[in-house]
Amino acid sequence: MRKASAATLLIALFLGMAPAQTPQQSQKPKDDTGPEDVVRITTSLVQTDVVVTDKNDQVIPDLKLEDFKVFENGKRQDLEFMGFVSADSVPRTEGTINVAGQPVEPDVARNLSPRELRRVFAFVIDDLTIPYENVSNLRKLLNDFVNDKMRNGDLVAIIRVTGGKGLLQQFTSDKQLLRRAIAEITPTMNAYSAFHNLEPVAGINTQQAQGPSDAAPLSFPDSSRDADVDSSAEGVTKGLRSVFALSTASDVMNGMKSLPGRKSLVLISGGLPLIETSQNQIKINGVPTNVSETRSMYTNVSYLLRQLTDRASRAGVVINTLNIRAQGGVKGVSGFTDPGNEGRSGLLPNAGGDETFGRAADLTQFDNQALDSLSGNLGLQALASATGGVSVTNTNNFSDALDRILARSSYYLLAYRPTELFNGKFHKLDIKVGRPGAKVYSRSGFVATADKPEPPLNKEQAIIRAAMSPLARRDVDLNATLQYRYLPTSQADIDMNLQVAANGLSFKQGADGKYQTTFDVVGFLINDQGKTQGGFSETVNTSLSPAEYTRAQASGIGYIGHVTLPPGSYQLRAIVRDTETGRLGTMSKYIEVADLSKKRLTVSSLFLYAVDMAQGNKGKPEPLTALRQLPRSLDLRYAVIIYNPKVSDGKTQLLARVIVSRGEKVLLQEKDQPVNGAVQNGQIAKVGQFGLRGQSGHYLLTLVVTDPLASEKERTVVRSMDFNLVD
Repeated sequence: MRKASAATLLIALFLGMAPAQTPQQSQKPKDDTGPEDVVRITTSLVQTDVVVTDKNDQVIPDLKLEDFKVFENGKRQDLEFMGFVSADSVPRTEGTINVAGQPVEPDVARNLSPRELRRVFAFVIDDLTIPYENVSNLRKLLNDFVNDKMRNGDLVAIIRVTGGKGLLQQFTSDKQLLRRAIAEITPTMNAYSAFHNLEPVAGINTQQAQGPSDAAPLSFPDSSRDADVDSSAEGVTKGLRSVFALSTASDVMNGMKSLPGRKSLVLISGGLPLIETSQNQIKINGVPTNVSETRSMYTNVSYLLRQLTDRASRAGVVINTLNIRAQGGVKGVSGFTDPGNEGRSGLLPNAGGDETFGRAADLTQFDNQALDSLSGNLGLQALASATGGVSVTNTNNFSDALDRILARSSYYLLAYRPTELFNGKFHKLDIKVGRPGAKVYSRSGFVATADKPEPPLNKEQAIIRAAMSPLARRDVDLNATLQYRYLPTSQADIDMNLQVAANGLSFKQGADGKYQTTFDVVGFLINDQGKTQGGFSETVNTSLSPAEYTRAQASGIGYIGHVTLPPGSYQLRAIVRDTETGRLGTMSKYIEVADLSKKRLTVSSLFLYAVDMAQGNKGKPEPLTALRQLPRSLDLRYAVIIYNPKVSDGKTQLLARVIVSRGEKVLLQEKDQPVNGAVQNGQIAKVGQFGLRGQSGHYLLTLVVTDPLASEKERTVVRSMDFNLVD
């Protein structure tokens, strides 16, 4: 009965899931459309995606419509559309450079629009089943992906089954955010963890120490120290682990539904116990024989997989699985010295009628482990197979395993008009390809109920949905610069300079000759727990003279907000909405406010200015706005404030160098220069200036500050900001 209860809970979680982590995106205007969602299921159209590989496991890219045969419930369907989407088709990139061992990316790589989106990956970390000693394997795998395998146009999320900081579990193309999310993956004790929880006695003793001094001592049998919560024949605890992993995956898939294209969910786990195995030994004609018994952890595993497969189909998601547990040798046999094995050999006469050849099998090596490898792998394989994904188990080459999953990023999109009635039942899909040696990866089917059309959104709903979407809207171009300096209270004063592109707004010229427009500006500051911490909202009515209108068309309309934040991690999400047309523009920026009280080396943001050297000393530095456009005829001045430098003999040993790059090409790289000046109130300013007479385009300025007197891990701080060189 308890096993049935676990199944009921799992079904309830699937069918009554919480709202999606990534709300659906509002309807796309005609000038910013992206690719269609991969799967659309209606009574008149069924779309699905499929990957086809050759005998060498390489994607076949040149199949034609007539090469495919699609069967629904065994009946051949007339395929009407086929398209091939290549993962190698990437958008124009701005490139990256490495500074102090870490890549530095421009802002353009952090705000993807639907047109620029190419691949979507959600890494779901099943940390209830990953041993502590394998966490390092997991972090290395994810860091290698972010640093070496993540491409421009990729949208990625890292979500933990046991929960984590909301800010770090969003879909993003910001590699800095992803690295922070990876760094947060640490061993966590949980009542349902399969490995290394505290011994029960230790927890009880802690409670006793906190209780009344005259409390009676508590005692437990010694065997409680070795108690295995999985030893129950009903396997309730194992079942609940599957509930947590699968419900998290289902929730993430709901959040991915609004994203265009085929999406990949990668469940990284130590095993998914959907199926339970046990080993028994019987004698057949006096010969000991091992017998394996396989049974479902739930009353109807097939139904659960079908529900999850249907959700994956409607969301356009394929589920891949990877077992991150390092594989070691398993004995599977007992030692000669183990009790009962002494002198027991079929080669010796008169051995007592219980002869065996060799040593007797040690069944405990196969079963009754905290997480049985065989049953855990069977569950991972079943989940991936049902959704057309790849399952990689029994390997220590995790990088190669992830490459096998990434190789499935190119796919075919198929569409047909169904002949079967939509009866609310599961319809099995079978896709075949008429090419020798071809292997097809596709979903096993879908539940025959039509998707409901989404009702139109009102103004507030459209703004909130756009704000929460991981994809930037570019109907109205929106740029921002966050400039921050620290206060003696360790808080940071932050100026939010927004620049709205006027050519995306609707202007009307009045009888007085002025150009008028109205737009909404909304901003949310989200803390590391994923909760809002301040923001702004205002309707802006603008009336511009013809000269002001001309300037606005070239440089945009500015909006300035201000906030003071305590130490922590934050993200600004800003939205602009044209009142007349409903056009939207969005952007996001990540910021970390350091805690100055810890006396670690810290640097403010970069402040950029344009300086006209032709005016000599009379030239006034002009701050670069959010568009950060620098005329080629002017010099670029930068300034930062350095906090908490170490002082020896009344002086610092601070060094700073400037790097200017365009794409992957470094155009200017200074040698380390001493930072001169006196330290006042624990801070010192660094100012520099140079001229660029290169081609117009997008550039990245990076400043590296080093304090040789600080500890090795805390002696280098990097700040970067991109700007545009214009004629």
